[in-house]
Amino acid sequence: MTDVLSAGSPPSRPRTFLVAQDTSINPASAGPLQFDWIVEQLSATPGVHVEKTLRPQNLRAMNLSSSVTDEVVVATMTEDVAADLGRHPQVLVEEDAPLLPQPAEVDAPTGTVDVNPGVLSPFGVSSSWTVQVTGTDGAPVAEATVYLYGSGVPVQGRTDGQGTVTLSLMNESDATLRALYVNPVRDYWSLWLARPPLTGGATTTITLQPLADTTTGFPGTEVLGWGQQAMRLDQVPADMSGRAIKVAVVDSGAAVTHPDLAAIGEGVDLTTTPTNDTQWRDDTIAHGSHCSGVIAGARNGSGVRGFAPDAELFEARIFPGGRISSLIDAVDYCIDHEIDVVNMSLGTGGTSQIMLQKLAQAKELGVACIVAAGNTGGEVQFPGTSPDVLTVSAIGRDGTFPETSYHAQQRWTGGSGDQGYFSAQFSCHGPEVDVAGPGVAVLSTVPATGYASWDGTSMATPHVAGLAALVLAHHPDFQTPELQLRGAARVDRLFAILKASATPLAFGDPHRVGHGLPDAPRALGLDAGAAPGGLQEAQATAVQVALAQLAQAMSRAGLLVDVASVQPLVSAHLAAVDSTGTSTQVRRGLADLLARIRGAGLWNKRPPEFSAGAGRTPF
Repeated sequence: MTDVLSAGSPPSRPRTFLVAQDTSINPASAGPLQFDWIVEQLSATPGVHVEKTLRPQNLRAMNLSSSVTDEVVVATMTEDVAADLGRHPQVLVEEDAPLLPQPAEVDAPTGTVDVNPGVLSPFGVSSSWTVQVTGTDGAPVAEATVYLYGSGVPVQGRTDGQGTVTLSLMNESDATLRALYVNPVRDYWSLWLARPPLTGGATTTITLQPLADTTTGFPGTEVLGWGQQAMRLDQVPADMSGRAIKVAVVDSGAAVTHPDLAAIGEGVDLTTTPTNDTQWRDDTIAHGSHCSGVIAGARNGSGVRGFAPDAELFEARIFPGGRISSLIDAVDYCIDHEIDVVNMSLGTGGTSQIMLQKLAQAKELGVACIVAAGNTGGEVQFPGTSPDVLTVSAIGRDGTFPETSYHAQQRWTGGSGDQGYFSAQFSCHGPEVDVAGPGVAVLSTVPATGYASWDGTSMATPHVAGLAALVLAHHPDFQTPELQLRGAARVDRLFAILKASATPLAFGDPHRVGHGLPDAPRALGLDAGAAPGGLQEAQATAVQVALAQLAQAMSRAGLLVDVASVQPLVSAHLAAVDSTGTSTQVRRGLADLLARIRGAGLWNKRPPEFSAGAGRTPF
């Protein structure tokens, strides 16, 4: 079958939406809404396909107060049908937005600009360059992705079994080539060459440095990554290993073929309908395997060791192809299995009222969600903007990677370093960032039995999730009857301990690191001088974060100009609120309002301009 697309009237692809009943709205002009009737109408509407219905299975979850998560329908329809449906005041319609794992993306080399494809000429001469990628021993490096940058649109390709790839660019010459980036799948450092000495029509050999060359004894000898050492995991007694704590990795699955991941025995594949209990072992994009190694890499005398090697790891596979509905499924899975800590190295633009309530529900049931801030270099991505999660940005450290690798391009150029650390250029930042984690040149496991050094807030997040597992297993606070009960107080205390343990880092922008880099001995109560902050202080900080989010949203919607003067007044008014429960409700209410502002289309891409002379500063 051949699809024909007409230039005169190109068709639009139907989109996937989440449909739920919002019981928090009950206008006098509308009678009681029977949601089953809405579902029946959807199923009978031409062009609408109801894919599935999401319902919580956990009895405690079903009994929690929630206005939109009791039943969520996932349906494919046109935008017109979705808009008509959303006009009912009690029907909430949101796009089932795609989620992405959060390894750092490749940026264009310094000095290049975004190219408008409309101004590119279809005429000209195509030139080709052939590259052969080898190790220092001359062995070909297969499956490496090679990026070539000229003055216009870049090109990429993958090396074959001989380590060779040919790349072609229009209207370029040897002299106009700006950069070459080689990203190996495993076992080698990446390579970044500015103004590469390539010759058109000839084959140029590029040599990569093995990871083993810079790590003594690796992989035959067990190592802790630089991130674990920076968080002082090497100073934690070996018997503190996270036993009896359940950690879920919501990601792409895990390669149990890897000796460092062989102990993982539980998981589910949520990319299929119905779900599959075995396919999670097939990690086609390696992302989940890399995160899992940081959290719980085995203590087996070789390879990499994770923070909590004796923790019980669960894999909830939603990638590739993950969406908000997949994440709802994954959180329900974590609630059903009484997971203690969830690692979410993922994100999306926008927000979701439905997902916000699901995350609040998870916290009320004692599930601690730790989330990547995102890698766009801009504002924190969703779900890192939720008030019920711990959000992690990324930092790097000088001397932990070759300067010829792409890792060296990840230093944030807008501020300064501190104690040898630097903020990652790609890391999202904002008032929602709680702590920072090691996220540049992170060495961990990849399928089938290899190792790779990756960048991203995805890599920073499992450092904090792994430490969280240790804290729940071994901190004396969680041996008390009050905090052994699964509930929001348990999660709040865990987050407060992690933030209070952090070493502050001064990069010139506190929104890039939050409280700083968590410290394992302090978080575990092993340092006599450590005094984790109280829950009330943590709640007050969280309210300030929520207010900053709201001020930012209203500013972008053109509803608030003088952010700097208004936000402190609201903060002062809420300072009288000293009840933890009330504080939590305030934060959730502000997050819900932010989602409604976005959903109403009032969130502009660019905030209004502010005059520095007037002393007005946008959040």
